[in-house]
Amino acid sequence: MRRYVSGPGTVEVVTFGPDHPGAVESGARAFYEKLGFAPGEPTDPGPEGGSRQIYRLDVPADVRAV
Repeated sequence: MRRYVSGPGTVEVVTFGPDHPGAVESGARAFYEKLGFAPGEPTDPGPEGGSRQIYRLDVPADVRAV
């Protein structure tokens, strides 16, 4: 992730909510958690009406040796 994003900042993604059948089948929530994202608040339902949740990753400022 750090290869593509420089900080400081926050990366937000929207994925399946915890009660959505796709949450387990797709493994998306586990994938984001493995990358260091933290679950946030629920957001608007998806097009099929299923729940969605925001995940966030804080990206610190780059620290470089001088």
